[in-house]
Amino acid sequence: MITLFINGNKETYSGSGEESLLTYLRRDLKINSPKDGCSGEGSCGACTVEVNGKAMLACRSKIKDLDQADVVTTEGLPSNLRQLLGKMFAEKGAVQCGFCSPGFIMRAKQLFKKEDIPKMEQIIKAVNPNICRCTGYIKIVDAIEASLIIHHQNKNNKKATTPEQQDARIGKPYPKYQALETALGNRPFVDDLIFDDMLFGVLTFSEHPRAVVKSINTLNAQQVKGVKKIFTAKDIPGVRTNGLIFQDWPMMINEGEVTNCISDVLACVVAETEEQARRAAELVEVDYQVLEAVTDVHKAVKPDCIQVHSGQSNILETCSISFGNVEKAFNDAAYTSSSVYTTQRIEHAFLEPECAIALPENGKLRVYTQGQGAYIDRKLIAKILALNEADVLVT
Repeated sequence: MITLFINGNKETYSGSGEESLLTYLRRDLKINSPKDGCSGEGSCGACTVEVNGKAMLACRSKIKDLDQADVVTTEGLPSNLRQLLGKMFAEKGAVQCGFCSPGFIMRAKQLFKKEDIPKMEQIIKAVNPNICRCTGYIKIVDAIEASLIIHHQNKNNKKATTPEQQDARIGKPYPKYQALETALGNRPFVDDLIFDDMLFGVLTFSEHPRAVVKSINTLNAQQVKGVKKIFTAKDIPGVRTNGLIFQDWPMMINEGEVTNCISDVLACVVAETEEQARRAAELVEVDYQVLEAVTDVHKAVKPDCIQVHSGQSNILETCSISFGNVEKAFNDAAYTSSSVYTTQRIEHAFLEPECAIALPENGKLRVYTQGQGAYIDRKLIAKILALNEADVLVT
């Protein structure tokens, strides 16, 4: 038996102790302010909590090592400090999606123990282990600095700076909707939602970027305790291929078909718990005939290259933008440089888990998704499931 003190409350744990503190907080105690942004790799900081007075990653902390530990999340911060940090994050615009914000706040909490107001460099160093993928770091650091200034003014009985009254008039700043709740981890993301009798789905992906799927054997996976159903391409009632520009994205790859990339889905295991579904998904056996893959973008554009999608060019679109007198600009330039220039691929790389929840609602299908295009999601889901768009409600 392991005893922990979570936000001042005594909790007893009787499991193996091998699971992470993050799993225990989120799954067992339903404390969702610590977020899972890197699947336990310990690389994003979104799950930062305070353990025995020190900032630690909950995803990398084993329960077996935490007997008698004092654990604090944003829910357990002193009320005045909690509100101050949340309010400053909101007012300084330090919350965009807000998935990382609770981790930053818990990391910043360590700075409030210092007698003097830390310098900007110290604040940056303190929060450096945490990653933000949309707000950017300057506003986060500004919010922490503003919080520290007000905190020290209050502590030293000096007149604290009063934030400007905000009334949403044109030209005046105004906090983002639900910014305070989001910063503190109170506003749920899709991965935080829990419903009665909820089942969990886990996907089996292709192991090869280009291969013929000769067969998919789910017999062993079906034997795993808790497994309710295993879906393959044969179970899709509607149109299996979708896409935003070209209709070339298969929802699942069927037996006898060729995979296009290693993220192609071959099966979906549905079980009572996530752990059961993941265990079963690993037991799905796929027999492949591995083919040569397209892995070089320069070779991909050549006419004789293998087509990633059969019967379709590897070039999605050719776009040419021109304006002004280019020849004159070159002739008048003091210097010119001619070469082949490349830049890195720009990927948003969001931290929030890519997931969705679907449930029946008054004869229709309600879908909670972290996608940004609710109407596009509704259209694609309805098409795949052979439903009327009006019967799919996307939140």
